[in-house]
Amino acid sequence: MKQHTSLRLRRATAALAALAASALALSGCGGSAGSPGGTSGAGSGQVLTVSNTFAPISMDPALSGNGRAGTMLQPAYEPLVRTGADGKLEPALAESWNVAPDNMSVTFKLRDNAKFSDGEPVTAEAAKKSIEYWVSKKGPFAVNLATLESVTVNGEFEFTVKVSAPNPDLASIFNTYWLAGDLISPKALATPDVLGTETHGAGPYVLDTGATITGKSYTYLPNKNYYDPTKIHWDKVVISVYEDQNSAVQAFKAGQLKVMVSDPITANANKAGLAQGARIVSDPVQWTGLIINDRTGEVNKPLGDVKVRQAINYGIDRSLVTQALFGDFGTPTSQLQVKGFTGYDETNDKKYPYDPEKAKALLAEAGYPGGITIDVGYVKNTLNSTQAQAIAGQLEKIGVKLNITEVQNFGELNTRMAQKKFGAIIAQSNSGTPFMAKFQTLDPNGSYNYYHSQDPELTALINAAAAKPAADSEEAWKKVQGRVADLAWFAMTSALNVSYFVAQGVDVPQPGQSLIIDMALVKPAT
Repeated sequence: MKQHTSLRLRRATAALAALAASALALSGCGGSAGSPGGTSGAGSGQVLTVSNTFAPISMDPALSGNGRAGTMLQPAYEPLVRTGADGKLEPALAESWNVAPDNMSVTFKLRDNAKFSDGEPVTAEAAKKSIEYWVSKKGPFAVNLATLESVTVNGEFEFTVKVSAPNPDLASIFNTYWLAGDLISPKALATPDVLGTETHGAGPYVLDTGATITGKSYTYLPNKNYYDPTKIHWDKVVISVYEDQNSAVQAFKAGQLKVMVSDPITANANKAGLAQGARIVSDPVQWTGLIINDRTGEVNKPLGDVKVRQAINYGIDRSLVTQALFGDFGTPTSQLQVKGFTGYDETNDKKYPYDPEKAKALLAEAGYPGGITIDVGYVKNTLNSTQAQAIAGQLEKIGVKLNITEVQNFGELNTRMAQKKFGAIIAQSNSGTPFMAKFQTLDPNGSYNYYHSQDPELTALINAAAAKPAADSEEAWKKVQGRVADLAWFAMTSALNVSYFVAQGVDVPQPGQSLIIDMALVKPAT
């Protein structure tokens, strides 16, 4: 861990110019002691080599992170359903599904030829055990099924999940991104401690523990029991951890990586320097910025005042930050739902124009004319560290100083937030269907709602929106997002493009509203 107790902050314009130059330097040489020097099997047409920016919290789907943090689960765990780039659900372990008209239950019909990697059949009883285990572990996304009432087995390959409150996106909980549908073998559930370092799913590959170095490199071999051998495209999959994107870029350019899970800063810096046939696959699906967690001022007293939180929002020049750091891979925003997703409202992006004088005035009205200091944390990676400097440089101009701590992984961040060490964090997450997206950020027990914040008006608006059919809920979700903006619980800077570097000769699906590229779907170009 690295502590910056007296971060010396540059003036805003000079800071951002330097940051942009720093990002461009990613096309040059660089490395870190923690990054692998090469990838096993690179250059072989039958080996898929991938880099990810950090190691998983756990290999247990009930305890793992999602998005980029869930990359290592994708080869080995087949979900019940997948979300396509167009937002429509697609079959995976489930051949079909039906959501009840009241949005309080979903019935899945499983394919009858699927098996787990240990040879056990994927049945409704196995699905019931896996889902109940997933909820019981109370992992980062268990809140998505906090209203679970029952999992009922209707037949050998059919079961129904019932919840106690309407959820228009109920089936989506069981996709690749949200993890509840990553079914786990009943044999493994009998000894669940093995799930932290082994895989016991029904996906096309299985983790080779003998060739895996936890925290560094994860190797997968074909699952001989996978229900569709034609979808096993590689003899081996190797996913290596590159915390430093300098090293990942160099490995990609050297042909050591076929797919590089990246970020918009690195994409913007390297878009013109790729080898022939290589490309960056990206879509706008993500937001990033400052999450103001201590909204009642429990530890950081000033943050309990909405005027202070609004001052922070007025004190960030989103256009300047976004253009300097992300270029074509970002758009200024101050809301959680990216344009194109349900609930996005362009009026929310006009609520906090850059106005440092108004920011100072609000701080003075709140009783802090001399400014404030906020303890802020972030997980170590290129995106967070660069953005931290940019936001700190902006807020210094209005008298808000950030006391920044860099932690090594989400596990450490969660531990420190449980101890309430930070009043805010620098982080990002994806938009998506609004009811699902709200679980991480707005639910009282959401994985980013560390202080369990609640607002009665916001809760009422969410409940009203959730009760509507998805097709008729746009205006209701706009009201939700408007309330979030008024509360100033967040100081987002940018809507970001999720970004993947892809080598010539490799086919990947477009992320779109699936939010990620599922590594199980990556294949050699035809």
